Amino acid sequence: MAIDFSVVREAIPPLIEGLRITALVSAIGIPIGIVAGIVAAYAAQSRTLLRPLALGYVELVRNIPYLILVYLSFFGLPKLGVSASAMQVAIGCTAFYAGGYFCEILRAALRSVPRGQTHAAFSLGMTFWQAQRHVIAPQLFGFITPPTTSLVIMMFKDSAIFSVMSLPEMTYQSNLLTADTFAYVEVLGTTALIYWICSVLLAGVGRRLESAVGRRARPA
Repeated sequence: MAIDFSVVREAIPPLIEGLRITALVSAIGIPIGIVAGIVAAYAAQSRTLLRPLALGYVELVRNIPYLILVYLSFFGLPKLGVSASAMQVAIGCTAFYAGGYFCEILRAALRSVPRGQTHAAFSLGMTFWQAQRHVIAPQLFGFITPPTTSLVIMMFKDSAIFSVMSLPEMTYQSNLLTADTFAYVEVLGTTALIYWICSVLLAGVGRRLESAVGRRARPA
């Protein structure tokens, strides 16, 4: 069976429009999730009541399928009197899920830095946050860059789940196109290719960041 390239050409504009929504959700949700993950990671390292809350948050993300979380958010929030659009739910779910995983990435990185360096910073009169900023944080980037790149790519691809809310992202657009044309190979193949190209570009950015961090960490 020959591939109908005319269908591919017609599919590209709506898929690119869907890619714009996918990119917007990722560009807003993932950074918010990283900030939430930083807060959760330091809360999990503390000896306060925030520790069990942070660990519970991570376990929730680990053990509940992403699709179930999306359904619960989309259908459950209105029952609680919270009005949210599909876009807002998508951004919120992306941030929530990315935050749980980034928390674990950062916790592992914090454990990789010898405790003696923190104690040495304290002996020089630094406060906890000064030690984190000037001693610990510069060493963390080399640890967190590769897994964070993988997290960004994973969350970008998993945005396909939001098609179940009729959010007009790329997978939803491909579903509409296949319903109209029945050209599953052409439409889904083009969709997969766009996801692949975007993921390769994101991986390339991650490698460049990793190289830059490595050069900065190298002694002169």
